[in-house]
Amino acid sequence: MIFVLGATGKVGRHLVPALLDAGAEVRALTRDPAKARIDPRAEAVRGDLGTADLPALLDGADRVFVLTPGHNAEQEVAVAGAAAQAGVTHLVKLSTTGVYFGQKDPISVAHAEGEQAVREAGPAWTILRPGAFMDNRFAWLPSIQEEDAVYVPDTDPPSALIHVRDIAAVAALVLTTSGHEGATYELTGGEALTTRQQVDILAEALGRPLKYVEESESAAKDRLIRKFGWPAQAIDGLFALKRESAPNEHVVFDTVERLLGRPPLTFAAWARENASAYHRHE
Repeated sequence: MIFVLGATGKVGRHLVPALLDAGAEVRALTRDPAKARIDPRAEAVRGDLGTADLPALLDGADRVFVLTPGHNAEQEVAVAGAAAQAGVTHLVKLSTTGVYFGQKDPISVAHAEGEQAVREAGPAWTILRPGAFMDNRFAWLPSIQEEDAVYVPDTDPPSALIHVRDIAAVAALVLTTSGHEGATYELTGGEALTTRQQVDILAEALGRPLKYVEESESAAKDRLIRKFGWPAQAIDGLFALKRESAPNEHVVFDTVERLLGRPPLTFAAWARENASAYHRHE
């Protein structure tokens, strides 16, 4: 049986059905099974990793997909240790390419600590390190819905964005087949696109032009505080992360195609799938 943490998140909501389709038994952790839209074929269990009885949750599981809210290294240490005691045979940890590149932003550092805990816990392990998600472009929703415009920091780098369904497909493969023990896989999309190229692709999927507006970090910070009430500290953290990742986001890894035997899903496919979300607010 496979125990999935983060079952309702960006990757988890695709991973659970992929595992079930592969014939696996799945136990999915959620804070509220009544509200969570988890595939009914899975066993949905209530739990918060901060307070959960981990041995009870892990009872009967032989593989665990490790993903914690906010990339909490402390919780991942606890999960890895409890999994070893429960007799789990394989831990699969979702990390980030930031660890591969040695980035020192808080998210990459937390993932590096989580990776270490998973490697040292005892069971076999596999590390998945995806780069930036295509789903990050949902951040453009408000400005597109309101004014058909995309505001982009003038430092935004070209990025080999990855579709979350590709991450889930790789995770499902690793969790249901052998030969991936002790492997670390960097995962990206198949091409690095500039932000302007991404906006043009999205405009084509929407069937209407979008205005591309470059702005300085300080202008972006002012707009996010004024319009959305974002805390200044959170914005500074986001820009710090972007500065760390900027030199690396263009790097393309061939891992998805190598493992799945098909090219990674494209940003154009993602844009067509999600076009309806960007309908204008009249």
